[in-house]
Amino acid sequence: MNEFSIINLIRKKFGEKCEDILFPIGDDCSVIKPPKGMLQVTTADSLVDGNHFSSKYFTPKEIGRKAMRVNLSDLASMGAEAPFYAWLTLALPPGLKDETIKGMLDGIKADCLKYGVRLAGGNITSSSEFSIHVTMTGWIKPRLALSRKGAKVGDLIFVTGTIGPATLAYRQFMAGGKPDDFLLKRWANPTPRLEAGQLLSQHKIAGSCIDVSDGIFHDLRHITGQSGVGAILEWNRLPFPPKLRALKPDPSMIGFGEDYELLFTVPQRKLRKLSELPCRVTRIGKITPKGFVVLDRDGKEMDVSKTGYNHLA
Repeated sequence: MNEFSIINLIRKKFGEKCEDILFPIGDDCSVIKPPKGMLQVTTADSLVDGNHFSSKYFTPKEIGRKAMRVNLSDLASMGAEAPFYAWLTLALPPGLKDETIKGMLDGIKADCLKYGVRLAGGNITSSSEFSIHVTMTGWIKPRLALSRKGAKVGDLIFVTGTIGPATLAYRQFMAGGKPDDFLLKRWANPTPRLEAGQLLSQHKIAGSCIDVSDGIFHDLRHITGQSGVGAILEWNRLPFPPKLRALKPDPSMIGFGEDYELLFTVPQRKLRKLSELPCRVTRIGKITPKGFVVLDRDGKEMDVSKTGYNHLA
């Protein structure tokens, strides 16, 4: 398909009327009517073939869905609410199959319907590599936005869901092999914890929050660095799925990222409110005055200095 064929396909697939989008797909800019009394929350992510996804092992629908979900995960970490609006930029190499483009758009459409996202515009360009760039907005009530800088000494550290499978899938892929099917499914299909993030925000449970995109150790350092505190993380408490635990993982196997779970801190007086969250939550450590330490099951310090995703490496 050429550029205008793709644009027409997008208009047909996503061009339904929406009262909040005053200038829809087709103009130089979109014009959005914000919900009354809400603040805008905005994020942007880029996914590149061979790094953030694999066109060889992901289905086209999975590529489209992942492009949406990594942005939704960012919005979840701030406690943002729907309606969400997305702007899609496609960088397409010559010869990319029409079926790939159509399948990718089908995946994006499916998640628009699933998560309450409205595609408001975007751009298409030619490129030597296949990549997808999404900008997405949500909404938050004043003074309720979660951030990385609210952790206090004595807070406990929690994470949703399980961690590690996506990292190991990526490692297997980069080593030149096909990732294990279970691990590949987790890498290709993250679950944005939108409801959990909204409850953490609206009920004022979390002091700080981040989504685990760069690795749990790296992202916890973002919280401690911006909050001016330290942390002790207990390796034995990390929630690995049984298949990964059976492999006796080490930090290099699980520290890369791509989990898209929520990592957050909670004052001890608010722990009882965690029962309201709709997903599994695991306590993995505690905020301290300074330092960053990961302890093994015997209480000895582990070296995690070489884990975590570097976007420019």
